Amino acid sequence: MKRAILIGCGTLATVLGSLAVASPAAADGCPYGTVARFDGVCTSGQGGAPPPPGITVPPQGADVVTMPGQFATVNGIPCNEQHAVTCYAMSQQP
Repeated sequence: MKRAILIGCGTLATVLGSLAVASPAAADGCPYGTVARFDGVCTSGQGGAPPPPGITVPPQGADVVTMPGQFATVNGIPCNEQHAVTCYAMSQQP
């Protein structure tokens, strides 16, 4: 019985502590690429916010290199019998 009370009090303290330090759910502004339609509702559209810093778009497609007398490579992985499936899968990526 004492163990159940102790576990219940610990669980209650954990839940209440999490609620006490949680950040508010209301957003002051809409993120990049969204527009405020209603108060607190953001939908996709051309927003006024700048893009987040540090986001880069990786180059699309596989980098296939073929050298004479060697196995072809895809993104630096040789297309030999050990990596045949990996090379095929990477060459299929858009």
